[in-house]
Amino acid sequence: MPPTADSNNPHTYLNALARLFPRLLLTLLLLASISPSVCAVPVYPAPDPSRVTLADTPLVIEAIGLEFFPEAGSNAYTQTLGGLVTSTLALSDNTSTVSVQRRTTSRDDLSLVEIEGSILERALKLPESITGITIDEQVESRSGRFLGRSPAIPAAGRIVRPFYVLLKDEKKTPYRGFAVFKLSARDFVLFQLFTDEAHFEKARNTFEVMLTTARPIKADALNSELADAVRAGIERLASLSPKAYDDVVNDFPDQFERIYRPAPGGAQADEKEVGYRRVRAWIGSKSDLTDAKPHHDGKGDGYILRIDGLVLLVDGRRADSRGVYYLSRDRNQEAWSVTMAIRSENAEPEVWNELGARAGKSMSVQINEAGRSTRTFRPAIEGEGYISRLESYLLPQLLIRAGRPGKYAFYTYDQAAESNRLRRVELVKAPDRPDVWRITIRQIDESFETSDYNRFGRLIRAETSDGLIKRPIEFDRLYKIWESKGLPLD
Repeated sequence: MPPTADSNNPHTYLNALARLFPRLLLTLLLLASISPSVCAVPVYPAPDPSRVTLADTPLVIEAIGLEFFPEAGSNAYTQTLGGLVTSTLALSDNTSTVSVQRRTTSRDDLSLVEIEGSILERALKLPESITGITIDEQVESRSGRFLGRSPAIPAAGRIVRPFYVLLKDEKKTPYRGFAVFKLSARDFVLFQLFTDEAHFEKARNTFEVMLTTARPIKADALNSELADAVRAGIERLASLSPKAYDDVVNDFPDQFERIYRPAPGGAQADEKEVGYRRVRAWIGSKSDLTDAKPHHDGKGDGYILRIDGLVLLVDGRRADSRGVYYLSRDRNQEAWSVTMAIRSENAEPEVWNELGARAGKSMSVQINEAGRSTRTFRPAIEGEGYISRLESYLLPQLLIRAGRPGKYAFYTYDQAAESNRLRRVELVKAPDRPDVWRITIRQIDESFETSDYNRFGRLIRAETSDGLIKRPIEFDRLYKIWESKGLPLD
């Protein structure tokens, strides 16, 4: 549904032809799949704010460094996709979605027009030999058709020019919108709209009204808040003596934890089993990384945490894992060993190994990927606030032992990102249960887990931002649940 063109000015025609001529012959003779046009580019009408109700509070995406007012009734979640922090917003009618990503260019001299053109070229899958396309030129390929753009939208003193394409092979959401919000010479935020023909006009208007409210988060305020949280975290853990660490480890239960997705009706038979894990901790030494068995004499120069788990994958395979983590008593050295095997029927398991070690601020990680390749890298530890992997798992118990509610932040190694990344932590007394501590640990992509613990630091219940539940469970009970559902027990 192309909009009405704003003009057929002959000067616009000639200027467009002059820009296109060097590649027009190549297009016609060699690349018949591409058909640039020299007609005036259709321009949609300006967005109508009266047709959109925005939420009362902005959606703040700290990991992207941006905030904007979403449509009232929409739902947002943030996750890491392909290494990029991505916030996804489902609009109120659940027919269209908007994604928000922070991107970084390799050059600091790219203009807004060049970035937009590159995005358009990729969206329509133009051959690499076709370059220099802009959103002021019509173009069509076998993959899609450029529909036009909207008038420039002012947003926080910046110019944003939304544009739209129709993807021919997409069935569910063939109509796509794009808008580039520049943050700096190299950094920009890419907004993308996903919708269908029936809802395109309404979704486009909502998309553009939201864009008018976008603005960068004030870095000074954000950095000040983060610095306070990191400082509070350092002070809280520093207040714990080695004996307090000993007590947390000695008191840690050997327990199984069931991980599942609850059923709408609440019946256990309808709950979807996702996996389980067994967690153990003891006072030991680095040699326990290979032995990986608890010693009952309570002797050793540090602490050991072992986590064995099984996760059922959506494609029918399963992932078995074992992680063993060591931390010296002075917290200056750590090491870990993680093994994961992806198993499927009638096939050899794919085994992945990670070995890590740290001394002071020097860290090294070695990864072997299913026997195909081995690589070693050194994640940087910059500034204060770093905690070991073992401490990151025992953080609820350590903070409860310290006994001070508050907002904290720590840096720790993130296996998925292969780097040290921020975690924000909030510890409060549960308002509905005075003897219960409630702790929320939030990742850099805004995914989080909220858990309830009793006053001794024993887990009661945990829930993740994507709706998974984790509860301690007796092994016999776990076994019966999995057996009743015909799930693997070996």
